[in-house]
Amino acid sequence: MRLFFQLIKVIIIAGLILVNEYKAQWFGTTLADTHLITGLFGFLLFFLISETARDLLLYLYRKRKKLNARATDNVTIGLDNIYILILAGAIFYFVLHIMNLKPRDFFTGITLISAAIAIIMKDYISNIISGMILAFSDKLKIGDYVQVGQFRGEIIDFSLTSITLRNDDDETVYIPINTIFSHELTNFTNGEIDTITVDFELNNRMKIPFEVLKEKINAIILPYTINFIENSHDLFVSASKQESTIFKFKYTLKARDLNLARRIQADILKEVYENTSMLKQII
Repeated sequence: MRLFFQLIKVIIIAGLILVNEYKAQWFGTTLADTHLITGLFGFLLFFLISETARDLLLYLYRKRKKLNARATDNVTIGLDNIYILILAGAIFYFVLHIMNLKPRDFFTGITLISAAIAIIMKDYISNIISGMILAFSDKLKIGDYVQVGQFRGEIIDFSLTSITLRNDDDETVYIPINTIFSHELTNFTNGEIDTITVDFELNNRMKIPFEVLKEKINAIILPYTINFIENSHDLFVSASKQESTIFKFKYTLKARDLNLARRIQADILKEVYENTSMLKQII
């Protein structure tokens, strides 16, 4: 079906080129030379050729990465966003053409306004450029679990101006691209595997033995170990303070599964809370 639509686009492009070649004979010299007709043909041709080129690039990329026809990642979304940006520029140029204005004359005629617009849009343009750089880099990908400043969650979408996170409370958070470059970024996802760390802190007055804590956590995560890479899970002390101790439980999943990671974290923290709270009451 997709091949059929691509074939239709190619036929329409060929038809538009043919009509543009003979438009003077078919529509008459006066009508054919109007700004509306020439601009419309030019815009339609540019639109169809750009869309066909985008589809071809996406097809070649997905074929090289062995992705299915509907799969998306940061590169495919980046190509879509660049296509939208180019199309917006084409629409702007088409409107100027209909008004019989050249872009150079248009911007020269509103020099002061252009300078003001440039100052106002500086951050927005910078955001777009940063978004294009980030979209085609390998630092962040759709599905990565990251922390940017105070925000933590799974990347579910990219745009030229922001990334969209789904945090642990299933809330959607939109973060401007520039924020990523100006704040500390932590990517908790490691390549094709998913190494997860569960952090928790215990008051030193609870005095729960380390081995007892480790056994209880190992017991609660036992049903999940089938999803772990063998011997990848472990509990260790991250930092020791005067009043408390910070623990980290680290494990590596065979495949990325954020929902599974959330369930594991919830079970571990619940087990730690129930046992340490109970121990505190006894003491």
